[in-house]
Amino acid sequence: METKETLNKYFTEYRKKLDNLLNQVDIDVLTEVVDTMITTFKNGKTLYVCGNGGSAATASHMQVDFSFFVRYFTKFRPKVVALTDNTPFITAIGNDTSYNDIFVEQLKGKFETGDLIICISASGNSENVVRAARYANEHGGKSIAFVGFSGGELLKAASISLYTPNPKGDYGPIEDLHMIYDHLIVNYLCVNKEFLEIPER
Repeated sequence: METKETLNKYFTEYRKKLDNLLNQVDIDVLTEVVDTMITTFKNGKTLYVCGNGGSAATASHMQVDFSFFVRYFTKFRPKVVALTDNTPFITAIGNDTSYNDIFVEQLKGKFETGDLIICISASGNSENVVRAARYANEHGGKSIAFVGFSGGELLKAASISLYTPNPKGDYGPIEDLHMIYDHLIVNYLCVNKEFLEIPER
């Protein structure tokens, strides 16, 4: 069997997985996520983002998109911090305390009432993101979960869970979807400037 034939078959199957996930997205929950983010930004509060592995890369990507892309196209300046990007701080916490505390320890002394955190996890069972969500909820803020598989602990811990179930261990499609959320929301806000009361560029 030639590469083209096997690749075409795999491509078709992979696209079906993505289509299935997209068809499961709850537009009401997605609306709540966007409205919560808008409220956070308009109030001058900070959005924190965290995740592990591929989800850490998505968190960093979100900081770029919301800190630069939105600012560039709308002149509005959201406050966004990826808790995944300070490698020395993360390794210090992981070495001296616990890897489970790498995000919570960064929130301490910074997280304020009205702030928001987005916790990204395919499984929903990464203890460090679960702890971050709980910390936000307990300190006057809110938490949003981007989660797949069977939801895990994060599904229950977050204030708002944008949950799309998929087979355990099938990381690619669910991580693709979480990146789509990033691009969907950032482009939506740039097109609909009025929701942030942003003057025309």
